[in-house]
Amino acid sequence: MAINSIKMIIPCQCLLGEGPYYSASLKCLFWVDILDKLLYRFDCQQQTVCRYPMEQAICWIMETTEQRLIAGFERGIYYLDNNTFQPSELYPLATLAVNNRLNDAKTDRNGHVFFGTMDKHEQHNTGALYRFGQQQTPTIVDSNYVISNGPAISKNGRILYSTESSTRTIYQFDLNEQGELSNKRVFVKFDETMGFPDGMTVDNDNHLWVASWNGHGLYRFCENGTIVHFYRLPAPRITSLTFFGDDLTTIAVTSARTGLEPEILKQYPYSGAVFILTGSVKGIAESPAQL
Repeated sequence: MAINSIKMIIPCQCLLGEGPYYSASLKCLFWVDILDKLLYRFDCQQQTVCRYPMEQAICWIMETTEQRLIAGFERGIYYLDNNTFQPSELYPLATLAVNNRLNDAKTDRNGHVFFGTMDKHEQHNTGALYRFGQQQTPTIVDSNYVISNGPAISKNGRILYSTESSTRTIYQFDLNEQGELSNKRVFVKFDETMGFPDGMTVDNDNHLWVASWNGHGLYRFCENGTIVHFYRLPAPRITSLTFFGDDLTTIAVTSARTGLEPEILKQYPYSGAVFILTGSVKGIAESPAQL
């Protein structure tokens, strides 16, 4: 089995836990609570959790090749001080639609950053997929998303996966070394029993892992889109995941409690927690952003 057990539950009770990211240089696991405007840091050596309030919604965090932290906030991209986590603006996104915010992000193997935007009311297809890095500013590379999620990169770096959560659809693109996308096609479409595809990552076997909002767990797909396994977790709204640790065989899974009725929260008290899973599958180290 690829997952052996839940090793630990971090009961952070996030309204909208998202964006787990492992910094090998800092030996820390980060994640965000978008709606509560919080950044979390789990020190893997000390086994301690700290949280840092932000003035605006923080949607993702990652490291650059210079070992600086950058983060996607609601309407722009910022540097974060590595010690205080105070933000300083890197790229404002002045042309963002008025009701849009940033959502998920991932780097390709050459350090290009891909991030999505979404309509906060989840009604209009004003969201898009952007790319920046390699001395380029943020540019739209795909559009017409209500909720852009994922993205994820294949093991060989030649395929990008991008999710349109509102239609339960995961797309594939061909991806070249310049970060250019082509040949968009449907990879997997969730049915109603599977929930909505959310955050994603690819493991060392080139299988795609997908967190399922309202689907109670993680799906693992092989390269042709066949479900290899489903791993049920004790929360309905699973949002994202990442492999972390020295050997990249531990998995951190974020979840959400926003919008859940009191009786559901009573049934699933760990909604909003981070689940730490042990397993036999190895992940792939995230490439740092090459600005």
